[in-house]
Amino acid sequence: MARLTATAGVFVGPARIGHGLFAARSFRRRDVVLAIEGRVVNYMRLWERAGSRYASNCIRFGPETYLDPGDGPAGFLNHSCAPNSAITKGANRLYLVAARRIPKGEEIAFDYSTTIGDDDVWRMRCKCGNASCRRLVRNFGSLPVERRAYYLANGFVPPFIVRTLADRGLIGLSRHAGLSSSLIRPR
Repeated sequence: MARLTATAGVFVGPARIGHGLFAARSFRRRDVVLAIEGRVVNYMRLWERAGSRYASNCIRFGPETYLDPGDGPAGFLNHSCAPNSAITKGANRLYLVAARRIPKGEEIAFDYSTTIGDDDVWRMRCKCGNASCRRLVRNFGSLPVERRAYYLANGFVPPFIVRTLADRGLIGLSRHAGLSSSLIRPR
C-alpha cells in the first residue's frame, strides 16, 4: 500500500540533463513522494503551445486535460526508461509514488510513457542513459509487452491511460490494472 509522507522530502538540483527532482530522504516502495500540484488545462492549450517547455512539462490528468506543474517540484521530473517512481491518480489528484526503494540523494524519475495515452501523438528522444533505454519515448501502448504488464500489475498507470489502450487484451493482466487510486492510503 502507498503511504503518504509527512513532508515532501524532495529538492531540485543539477541532473544529467538540466535540472531534476531528488530525494532529500529515503523512500520505501509505494511511499507517496509528492502530491503533484498545478493548474489543470484543456488539451487545446497544449496544441496552441506545441513544442514549448510549457507543453513538454504538462502531465496528463484526464481524458482531455493536463496538469501544468508550473515551477513546482513536479516541473523538474525527468524521464527514465528504468524509473524509480510512477504517477498515480486518486481523489482527483496526481501523486508521485516510489516504484521501488529510493535512497536519499537519488534522482527521482518516472516513465513518461505511463502518462501518454494511445490516443496521443507526443514523442521525445530519450537520453536517460540507462542500459534499458528505448531511445524514443512514445505512448503507453508502444512499450514492450513485459514493461506494460509490469506497470499495469503494479497500478502504475492512471485509469484514463488504460482506457486508451488499443490492445485491450492487456487490461486483464491484473485486478489492479490502472486502478492506481486503490494503492494510495494514508498511513
